[in-house]
Amino acid sequence: MGIHALLRLVRWPNLLIAAATQYLLQYLVLVPSLRAAGYSPTLDDFNFFLLVVDTAIVAATGYIVNDLLDLTSDLVNKPEKVFIKRFFSVRQAYLIYSILLLAGLFLAWHLALHVGNPLLTLIYPAACGMLWLYSQYFKKWPLWGNVVVSMFVAFVAGIVLFAEREAFAALMKTDSSEIRETAWIFAGYLIFAFFSNLCREIVKDMEDVEGDRLHQAMTLPVRYGMGVARGWALSCGLVLLSLLGILNYLFAIKDLWAAFLFSLVALTLPAGALLVLIYRAREKNHHSRASMLLKYIMLAGLILLLLWKS
Repeated sequence: MGIHALLRLVRWPNLLIAAATQYLLQYLVLVPSLRAAGYSPTLDDFNFFLLVVDTAIVAATGYIVNDLLDLTSDLVNKPEKVFIKRFFSVRQAYLIYSILLLAGLFLAWHLALHVGNPLLTLIYPAACGMLWLYSQYFKKWPLWGNVVVSMFVAFVAGIVLFAEREAFAALMKTDSSEIRETAWIFAGYLIFAFFSNLCREIVKDMEDVEGDRLHQAMTLPVRYGMGVARGWALSCGLVLLSLLGILNYLFAIKDLWAAFLFSLVALTLPAGALLVLIYRAREKNHHSRASMLLKYIMLAGLILLLLWKS
């Protein structure tokens, strides 16, 4: 059991992207607005770092428990990506899961005490418990599992705003144009994160349909067929494309041309290509390409945030 294998088990690139998302939203969007209005953030730099680490631990435990509970079907769907039994025994994986759970609970308790509300500690076990329920039950139900995990992806951004909810609520009463823009950025990013991930989760279910059918996981394509699943994926893609169209319009009227060009070339055009790819997809490798394109779009959305506010 090496460090490299452990990092692969917890999907370290995804954890880095989640951390980058939270840092960009905090220090490019939220903190400048708070300080411009004379407010200090609730969390100082060190405690915000601990919040980011705790969020990463929640995600890591979710990946591990998902791998443990999906081990049999993953050996059919994606044997080359199965780490448990290759690099770790099942017992070792559960040990890592337990250690991370305890470490995350300690950080959650510390943060709750830091803001003077010990009850906020309960958010952590609730989040970890929901991820376990997702892996054990929800992901085997048509669409519901996709919605739950997409809510967690949006939660990565939402928890930043939640941590500063009191100061932000006070700011919203000032009727400042900068505050309104901050609110729109958060709302837009949450919607973008939710629908891009929902589309990807449905596409991944289409990619894994054979293994899921073999193990009686009632995902959307297994329960209702590939045509219905394709319709849902296309609908999510259309919402995503519409959101990008609105965003491009806002960039244009505000003369934010660098953000406009990046959004058009790196996001809007790929989102249009994605719809074509999903519509034409019939083979497993087609769905795999669509899933990778969605992952790229999600990463490009993060880069757009950097261009927008830098």
